[in-house]
Amino acid sequence: MNIIIAHFGTYYVGMSGGVEKVTCQFANAMIKRGHNVTILYRDSREGSPYFYLDPNVKQHNILFEKGKQVISDKLPFPLRICREIARPFSQKSAQAINAKYKGIQYGKSIKKYLDSHPADIIISCSAPSTKYTITDAHCQIPVIQMIHADPSVQFHNFSNAEKKAINKCRAMQILTPEGLPISKKIFPSLPITVIGNPIESAPNPKNAYTEQIICSVGNICPRKNQEFLVKAFETLHPEFPEWTLELWGGNSSHYGSKVKSYVQNHHLEHCVKICGKTKNVNDVYLHSSILAIPSISEGFPLAVGEAMAVGLPVVGFKECGGVNSLVKNNITGYLTDNTLSDYILALRKLMSDSKLRQKLGQNGYNDIQQYAPNVIWDKWECLIKNVVSHK
Repeated sequence: MNIIIAHFGTYYVGMSGGVEKVTCQFANAMIKRGHNVTILYRDSREGSPYFYLDPNVKQHNILFEKGKQVISDKLPFPLRICREIARPFSQKSAQAINAKYKGIQYGKSIKKYLDSHPADIIISCSAPSTKYTITDAHCQIPVIQMIHADPSVQFHNFSNAEKKAINKCRAMQILTPEGLPISKKIFPSLPITVIGNPIESAPNPKNAYTEQIICSVGNICPRKNQEFLVKAFETLHPEFPEWTLELWGGNSSHYGSKVKSYVQNHHLEHCVKICGKTKNVNDVYLHSSILAIPSISEGFPLAVGEAMAVGLPVVGFKECGGVNSLVKNNITGYLTDNTLSDYILALRKLMSDSKLRQKLGQNGYNDIQQYAPNVIWDKWECLIKNVVSHK
């Protein structure tokens, strides 16, 4: 089967985000299962993703021809001004400007590629990708819409043009059952399937929980809420002076600078480490004893699944979608209120008791086996075959 992955919503080359990781995992798995896979992307440069990609996966940047950029990845300057003026008042309005005018820029190039490279199915990584493919490139190939975030958060920001395009898809995939009610409400005629992200488990869970390290993995940004975690750890550190907090992930944003400044201004450099990106994330989990994820919203938090797959207990917010789907309170970790006092209490329990860390971590390791890669890819292959056979 010829599968095309449409990745036009964000940049692609060298990006270390969750969408890019799942894109590479999906492409690698489908190649391994005998399919032909191409990733269509848009970026201001040509190149490869941050994560490993099977050399048999084809890649094509829709903005380039013969090694030269022929289409801009940016809106014309006046439209960028309009978009940024609109953004503080309505993310949906800003997204609508992007969807309309970037579609004009990208549509012909996408159509040109699809016309000369027949495919059986297109997997769209985002709402903008779907709009550019179906509306602007006039694609007649069946499209499956991937949803990588919490539908209750993400769907409200879709522009009307994006919703109209998604309604022309043949199916939608969401990550957790909790997203079904709002997905069915907003897209009532669209077949919706729940398929989580694949989690590769360690052969055995951790057998030592003596490391006095709390890790937090994810790009440092407001949604991930790392400053909250630093403040919680700052309160606990006098009680647990041997413990260290490690923040792993991209740190190039204004918010990242803010977190770094907080650490420096409060003289926490000796116990709060801002570590940057890593391609060996399992090593991070293996030398830690707790994963802390104070995210405000998530789709299917890979950090949580990966940490549980090693055997770490997790502390997150009970109102955070995705986190509350994977973490079972008092069983595989703790789900707290969005308050410092409640979060500190949960961390204190785990920091005080290595046997408790082991018990909850082992429970998490057992629970996460339902997301084993073969289970997830079987579900995806079944969905793809069903859509193609009914086209």
